[in-house]
Amino acid sequence: MKRGIWWACLLLCGSAHAQEGVRWQYIAPPECPNEQQFRELVQARLLGDPGATDSAKNKGGESAVGVEVRLEPAQHRATLLLKEPNAAPVERVVAGDSCEELVSGLALITALAFGAAREPPNEAGTAMPRAAEPVESTKAVTPAPALEQVPPAAPVPPSPREPAHRDPSSAAALSRPLGVELGAGGWVNSWSAPNAGFGGDLFVRLAPKGASSWSVRASGLYGFRSVYVGDRLADFRFLGGRAEGCPISRSYFQQVLSAEACLGLELGALRGRGRDSSALLEGASDTVFSATALVTGRLRAHIGRRFFVEGQGDLGLPLVHHDFVFEDPPERIFQIPVLGFAARLGLGVRFP
Repeated sequence: MKRGIWWACLLLCGSAHAQEGVRWQYIAPPECPNEQQFRELVQARLLGDPGATDSAKNKGGESAVGVEVRLEPAQHRATLLLKEPNAAPVERVVAGDSCEELVSGLALITALAFGAAREPPNEAGTAMPRAAEPVESTKAVTPAPALEQVPPAAPVPPSPREPAHRDPSSAAALSRPLGVELGAGGWVNSWSAPNAGFGGDLFVRLAPKGASSWSVRASGLYGFRSVYVGDRLADFRFLGGRAEGCPISRSYFQQVLSAEACLGLELGALRGRGRDSSALLEGASDTVFSATALVTGRLRAHIGRRFFVEGQGDLGLPLVHHDFVFEDPPERIFQIPVLGFAARLGLGVRFP
């Protein structure tokens, strides 16, 4: 309780204390509320006169009180560290499902720490005379010890693991809106053409905002390759699509880098055509159905708040196998492998 009185005195005392102020350190990902919004939430939750927080906006020297706020939405937690002169630091940890919920919980705890001694001014006014009454009747009691007594109705900060104080904003955070990303990439794989097929894609990705969790992605694909077998030329073209679900995702370096593991399915039409302009007597073509199951690992690097680049590797398991051959004389051009590999680089933009 003495600590709560010390914090309250810091905010309410005169200009000498205001010069010391409170030193703020606020660390949060870009999609979370910023430091100014956090301070406004603290001020809105303070009991008594909100103007008493003006001194908290100044920075002080070594004797200043330190308030360190660190948001980690990827780990569903946030930390508040209170540092007072000549006292051990006090740490509080809050669990939550989103940035808004974490910020709301820390703002409440910070407001309680700042305003604990100021909570009921009427009670403080009535409690002091009761503590001073024995002075009139007993000379052995001095007013000084009475000032040390703890007001009976002082609030106690809630347990950090107690997310029971959820307001409507917290309820809205539980139903996170989906973020939309669009992008393009270039790839190479071993199952769409002999000696590796090349291609490009356009994709759309959906994932919850403000956290690294699951995501889904859909892509349109186009691949091509031309190869000579002896003196005969064959062209390969692939046209299809790809769907992915990524149940595992992790963020690093305050969400600058992220990694995800995905399962996918690629479907399309693979067409092989012999070129009659080469040594073929007559050109012919054949189109087959292609289906490949995929296991994907992807690394994404975010550039600012909206742009990102990504690289990935795929392990492909073709589900349908075909042989492409020349006739007269017969000669194999390409056989879809049992197991294949792919690599890709892409870039994209995130929409708010």
